[in-house]
Amino acid sequence: MEPRLTPSVSPDEHIARDTATPGSHSRAPAGHVPYWDIEAGPPISGELRMSGFKHLMVVCMAAAGLSEEPWHLYSAPDLADRQALACMLRFLGARVDVDEDAERIRIDAAPLTGHRVPPDLSAQVHGGAYLLPVLLARNGRVDSGAHGGCRIGGGRGGGRPVEHIAQVLERFGAICHTDGAGLIATAPRGLRGAVIDLADFSAPDPHHGLPTGPHYSGATKTALLAAATARGTTVLRHPYPKPDVQELVRVLAQAGVAVDMTPDTIEIQGADGPIGTASVVLPSDLLEVITFVTASVLLGRELTLRLTRPDVVRDGLAPELRHLRRIGVPLTWDGDLLRIRPAAGPLAPDRVVAASHLVYSDAQPLFALLLLAASGPSTLVETVWSGRFGYVHGLRSMGARLAVHGQELHIHPRPLHQAPGPLRGTDLRATATLLLAALAVGTSHRLFGVEHLARGYAGLPDKLRSLGARITPGTTAAPADPPGSQE
Repeated sequence: MEPRLTPSVSPDEHIARDTATPGSHSRAPAGHVPYWDIEAGPPISGELRMSGFKHLMVVCMAAAGLSEEPWHLYSAPDLADRQALACMLRFLGARVDVDEDAERIRIDAAPLTGHRVPPDLSAQVHGGAYLLPVLLARNGRVDSGAHGGCRIGGGRGGGRPVEHIAQVLERFGAICHTDGAGLIATAPRGLRGAVIDLADFSAPDPHHGLPTGPHYSGATKTALLAAATARGTTVLRHPYPKPDVQELVRVLAQAGVAVDMTPDTIEIQGADGPIGTASVVLPSDLLEVITFVTASVLLGRELTLRLTRPDVVRDGLAPELRHLRRIGVPLTWDGDLLRIRPAAGPLAPDRVVAASHLVYSDAQPLFALLLLAASGPSTLVETVWSGRFGYVHGLRSMGARLAVHGQELHIHPRPLHQAPGPLRGTDLRATATLLLAALAVGTSHRLFGVEHLARGYAGLPDKLRSLGARITPGTTAAPADPPGSQE
């Protein structure tokens, strides 16, 4: 029997519902902040199913707006990004139906007519930025407020900038205006094919000379979405090399876009109109996999991860897997299962570089935590985002010896102990890192910043409880100076 889908309702109803409970985590009352009280206990289960890949999900939800035929996404996790994007699409006129049990989304953008994304919606998550090229291609204009997400960007107040998106769209013939608070763009003659070197939206990694940086991924995805329905041929040189782009190319091809991809170039023959339908099975989320590998090692517990499309996961995490082997984390691949065993002894020290062609910047904080358990000093180098060491203050309060020198973090291992006060995560991965550190110590901790977790992990409390975590959520009056700080 076909699973029952949640029917579409009016945009206003969805705004009220979807913004109230992002990622199944209710908002704290006004003037209060949420927290979790956490401590470790005996494990309940040794197997976990990983959720679908967030970075691919959000861009595919946006890409569905280029079609007038329904799109289906499978293994689509219940994250704040999914709910916010669904809300934006409904507000613009699309029909978005969700089967929660099957984690399936059906998007019918045939009735989509809107071109304006209100600031209160765009500010919720960063993923809504991928609607900008879609709405411009579809309607010839787009008007959007600032886009939210973790405060690790170079935009106003540390927010996520859109200037690079505007610059890409201008290559396709758009007229754009940005003021730090959003984007207004028009394309009265439609978008036309372009030749774009994506290295222009990056900086050379000082260690290998290859493109990297905070705008590289977004510029590549923006160009792909704009090219899909543009007039004529688009050639993208030096595209972002990670699997979220490679898989987006395959999805567009499934929808009828003529596209040819090599490691150095993507060539797209624009459809000059709406594209076709697509049915997308999302691979498991690569960063959730690294998160639970880290949890298994720190807690000293065997763990089996059940994966969707493990070939994509294994290829996409090739740099991370090389470092895990090098430091001594025992991993066994068996079909759609990944088994992690406790290390036989201390982990080996390492030098880990986070770059667009190497380890994910999102994985960098988790490697910092692993390397605190190494037998000697290690170094982490961050070449993608600035301000990506937001977990350092919290780990130092637990006894970690960490020294920040520009974009490098020097790690001198020592056992962690209970923090003297609450911990605070300043972004998604920093919060996840402090959460795992607290579980590894074993004693009770209060963790602030848990609202960030709804953007990257579906059903996280239940998954952690299967590993023995005891999690008690609560809220408290917002302090004048929240515990913890960005390094």
